[in-house]
Amino acid sequence: MRLLAVRDRCAPIVTNRAQIRGWTDKAAAMLPCMARPPNDELAPALLKGLVASQSFKMVLSSACLLAGVTHIAFAVLFYQSQVVAMSWVNVGSVLTYVLAAALLRRDQVAAGMFVMIFEVAAHAILAVITVGWESGFHYYLLIVIPVFLANQVNKWPFKIAFATTLTVSYVALDWYLRKATPMFEMSATTLAYLHRFNLVTTIAILSGLTVLYVHLITQAEARLHELATTDSLTGLMNRRCMLDALAREQALRQRKPHPSTVLLVDIDHFKKLNDTFGHNMGDWALKAVAEVLKNGVREMDFVARWGGEEFLIVLPHASIEGARPVAERLRLSISELRFPANDHPLRVSATLGLTEMGIGEEADQAIQRADAALYKGKSEGRNQVVVSSAPVLQHA
Repeated sequence: MRLLAVRDRCAPIVTNRAQIRGWTDKAAAMLPCMARPPNDELAPALLKGLVASQSFKMVLSSACLLAGVTHIAFAVLFYQSQVVAMSWVNVGSVLTYVLAAALLRRDQVAAGMFVMIFEVAAHAILAVITVGWESGFHYYLLIVIPVFLANQVNKWPFKIAFATTLTVSYVALDWYLRKATPMFEMSATTLAYLHRFNLVTTIAILSGLTVLYVHLITQAEARLHELATTDSLTGLMNRRCMLDALAREQALRQRKPHPSTVLLVDIDHFKKLNDTFGHNMGDWALKAVAEVLKNGVREMDFVARWGGEEFLIVLPHASIEGARPVAERLRLSISELRFPANDHPLRVSATLGLTEMGIGEEADQAIQRADAALYKGKSEGRNQVVVSSAPVLQHA
């Protein structure tokens, strides 16, 4: 069970990520280093800002939609209450949110955000001046503060200064406009209805945007975890994730000794394949071999792209006698692969180096031994499994 937990930790996240896969993949595509296994550790740090920015953009887009629908309702309400000026103000607000949505669609997040802030502030102040503080339109100013603090565009000193300014302004408006006489006297019933509606709407919008933002960030973290622990081309564990799995497997073997084998797989003549048929065919071969390896081992086994055209497989609870048939089966399956184009008669083959890990032995030592066995197979004709004898240390 603990081995499966390690695999689950390093395996791709497969639940509830459809909403953000598109733009996280787009963000990853902006970083060519993501395709290179040695730079996998760099990916989360580089993508974190992009992911947070896209999450914030989606929150603003949702806010545009909610605000647009709300202002349409207000336009109808003010028209029926014969406050025609405010009805037209709400029509203008809807158009302002259309503009903000267009800016967000063009990735002009800062411009879209400030257009929305201007609309909220101007609309709230105009509404309070027109129908009075008791209408509750000032509550919408409170939405701006947490939303602005969550943005990824501005630095924290500016965000804190802006939020502080807005808070002071809100208190000043409360002090001045609460006692001011509104331009239009609404009935007490209508005013009470407006107050409750605005209060509930403010709470609902804040809650909805918070839940949405947390959901997006959670899904983005899951996607980033996937990008950080899997090879972008083959979908297998990457080198860093395999090292993590090896360390955990080694710790388990120290507490409860059991046999484990290491299998290093290298595609034969890969450079020639790339040079002759192009990198597209090389990528196809990598993905096809990765699929064979993934489907040819147990659920508890670890399969990773180790680097370039090399793959590393760790078979816990498997002796070298039990792993040899597995290695031969994998070699045979790889040799049966055919290129997708009819004009490419070339076949894919691989050489495999197999060894057993000794108790107390570092994983690097076993990998070096498997690597030596692999290169022995390369020098002896390729397309074969070469077994390296286990160290003197015996497993229990």
